[in-house]
Amino acid sequence: MKLHALRNATLGCAALSLLGGCLDQRHLIGEGPPTDAGAAGGQIGSVGSGGTVGAGSGGTLGSNSSGGSFIGGGGSGGSGGAGSPPITSLGDQTSQGWPLMISPAEVARRLSQFILQQPPSQALTAAVVAAAPKTNQDVGQLADGFLLRDDSLAGRQAFYRWWLRLDAVLSVPRDETLFPLFTPTVRQALIDQTLAFAEDVTWRPDGDLATLLTDPSAYVSAETAAWFPGVVAPAPGTPATRVALDNARYAGIVTQPALLVTGTVATRAEPSRRGLDLRRRFMCQNIPPEPPGTPALPIPAGQPLRDAVEATNNSSPTCMTCHNLVDPPGFAFGHFDGVGAYQDTDDGLPIDTTGSLVSLDGGPSQTFAGAAELAAIVSALPDSNSCFAAKWIAFATGSNPDPDQVVVPTTGTPLADDVAYVVARATTDGSLNLRATIRAVTETHTFLDP
Repeated sequence: MKLHALRNATLGCAALSLLGGCLDQRHLIGEGPPTDAGAAGGQIGSVGSGGTVGAGSGGTLGSNSSGGSFIGGGGSGGSGGAGSPPITSLGDQTSQGWPLMISPAEVARRLSQFILQQPPSQALTAAVVAAAPKTNQDVGQLADGFLLRDDSLAGRQAFYRWWLRLDAVLSVPRDETLFPLFTPTVRQALIDQTLAFAEDVTWRPDGDLATLLTDPSAYVSAETAAWFPGVVAPAPGTPATRVALDNARYAGIVTQPALLVTGTVATRAEPSRRGLDLRRRFMCQNIPPEPPGTPALPIPAGQPLRDAVEATNNSSPTCMTCHNLVDPPGFAFGHFDGVGAYQDTDDGLPIDTTGSLVSLDGGPSQTFAGAAELAAIVSALPDSNSCFAAKWIAFATGSNPDPDQVVVPTTGTPLADDVAYVVARATTDGSLNLRATIRAVTETHTFLDP
């Protein structure tokens, strides 16, 4: 083990200065020499560059088999592949910091369980103890190093699987006659491509929440190319390749097929459920679902799905209260069928994706003409930043096993203060940076208090 391994031989003080200067190096510690970036897993490239990521059926996304070897910053290491930048900023706002009330060994345990999804090794604990973190900001610096380890991929993948309920794709019922391509292999591939996209955005220099929600690209494999009309399928057995998509049709993870394969109706899409998922996932609005035992809505032959849904839900004043909130955003995804594949028409019938996003607090509604415009609206809402921060805090602390039940806490509570702290500390140039969000979570009272 090499404590205080500063990597001067390859980086020098010029590169280290990006992480706060050569005088502040106690978080650049590790268990051995740095690994070679991009080993064993492919390389994430920029949009249109043909970059690939090794997203196999197990969802490993090219994590290095060595499990990572250092806690610390550098311009070439970490999960982001060759050329990934170090984590250089925690946002525009500074913090006075506050003293820790837990031991360095406990800091190591919490960081490892959160970011690496496993208990810390003895060497890792010893390294953190040697770093002697005394304030919450010291923990944030250590978190920077944890995020640059190859095995930190486990924590990010676990979060996205939990937040987006990705594993449900493996068991969601779908009619095999209507959707013959939706095989178990494809189900897993759709999950993998969503994880690959999220990891890609995380390691972009401008990787922020707005990009995650709106960037019109996807990691396409031979198994999933049929979901994207006009996209050339990669050769079987080759890594998924990032493809730039039509920005009038697609928007970030919001239109990833794995997020649109939802509900229990095996024969078609469920607009109401899609709208409910959008409000819960990205806006933290805890709108109740339909009562248990509600029968599936029959769709008469020759009638557009939207018309049938509106006719039924608008017939009951009680139902309209919630459906006026969830149906319009659900209709925005009408060009995606029951397994999330793009369609120009629905069984030969025209599709209307226009609507408005109604505010819960009495604010003005915002109109949209489809999923891409809706995603842009949601990404610009202040509540979306607070929601994302609240989801990460809940995941990091295990305080709520159900991601759909996580809401932005009431103003004036300690948890609300921590959510506001994360948003303030992770916002750079008006955007909520993804890596900075993870780091800021590790600096909160919710994460660090005894």
